[in-house]
Amino acid sequence: MKTRNILASAVFSGLLLNSCNLDYNATSAIAETNLTENDYKYLLIGVYNGVQQFSMGHLYYIDEICADGLDDNSYYDTENSNRIVASDSSINSWWNTLYKGIQLANNLVNLIEQKADKTEADIEMQAEARVLRAWLYSRVATFWGDAPILLEVKDEQVPRNTEKEVWEQVVADLEFGIANAPDYQDNNHVSKTAAKALLARVLTIVPQVQDKARGAQLAEEVIADGRFELADNFADIWQSKTSKEIILEWNNTTTDSSGIGWFLRSNIVTDYENSNGSGSAGYGEMGRYTFPVDIAQYNAYSDKDNRKASSVRHLVLGSAETYDCVKYPRYDGADPWPIIRMGELYLISAEAQGYPAGITRLNQLREKRGLDALTAGTDINADNFLQKIIEERRLELFVEGSRWYDLRRLWNSGAAGKQAVLDLRTLQPGETSRPGASQSMDIAEDGYNLLWPVPQTAIDNDPMLLPQNPGY
Repeated sequence: MKTRNILASAVFSGLLLNSCNLDYNATSAIAETNLTENDYKYLLIGVYNGVQQFSMGHLYYIDEICADGLDDNSYYDTENSNRIVASDSSINSWWNTLYKGIQLANNLVNLIEQKADKTEADIEMQAEARVLRAWLYSRVATFWGDAPILLEVKDEQVPRNTEKEVWEQVVADLEFGIANAPDYQDNNHVSKTAAKALLARVLTIVPQVQDKARGAQLAEEVIADGRFELADNFADIWQSKTSKEIILEWNNTTTDSSGIGWFLRSNIVTDYENSNGSGSAGYGEMGRYTFPVDIAQYNAYSDKDNRKASSVRHLVLGSAETYDCVKYPRYDGADPWPIIRMGELYLISAEAQGYPAGITRLNQLREKRGLDALTAGTDINADNFLQKIIEERRLELFVEGSRWYDLRRLWNSGAAGKQAVLDLRTLQPGETSRPGASQSMDIAEDGYNLLWPVPQTAIDNDPMLLPQNPGY
């Protein structure tokens, strides 16, 4: 892969463009002396747009399509069945989009670093860019494992770093964010608090950089912050958007054409309500129904779970039957995408504290969601504690970009975790039907396809990216 300089050239030719519609084209590097303070601000807008670009075009819920949460009616049949190959155009596109965003962040980080008279505002912008870069690298590590770490603009071939090194870079960027990012102002922008929450996640769930004691400490600091709290009504997060759950999210406008909910929602809503009355379909308007909710995912929600009605929906109209996700209900595509929120912080704290101390936070979340508390030694024990946490994450964080990595780390947790992942597949050897299992899951016996192949196009441009991930 050639690490070509990519800058938001539209910044300098059309500063009136808004933050969600900037286009990025390859340019030569721009010297620091050519930039005004406003230009740095617009470059930061470009970095935010870079992270948003990865989330657009169905990419935000590819985790669930590859895993056991969503099925596929059209686009991602190979991803849906985990028969991905290195020549897959989608894999190549996602790799390029992530590294494009990383290079946008690198440009701003390095330009500010070169300034002889950095202001406090400059350092804050640099910290924001580094936290955004950390999020992008976390997605790279999630899908590919070993990958190049690019921290400056180059035009040369580079090898892959180890996955451990990628996560270490994520930690370094988030630590910089905790120390230097702006104080919290709103949930659309990086803050010290958002960096703290993201680092709590990484230090808790990533084996290569795990520090559960600090992960628990950071999670508890965010929980005690006072500006955020678990929603009394889960629908307030997604439907009315009045909760105080969200710590960081990527904002969208009606002109972004993201349409995340459009592809998730049922295509019989209008006819259903014509037959049964206005509002009878519950949350969520009409959609295209490209990515149905897997029946096993739908059935995983207890009827007592108040997350169910505002997460998934089952409609039957004559011979038509749909299972859809209603977390992103807006017809105009302007729903934001959550990056980190309080529900996950409770689960992070629970997992980081471990058994039995973590049961308190786990039960606080469950009780807020209408479920019974788990009893130590009977419902939950030291042997199944991680699986219980990941089961709760499956329900709490559905279509929020966490499921694929949760399956990877469950697989790598030991024999029981590996078997738990294999049990999610459509059929086990010798079985002819599994009505409660995922309709699409097809993880290989050796789990090789829990990592994606490095795109062949990238390897053709940079043979130093070899060796390919095992199995491909």
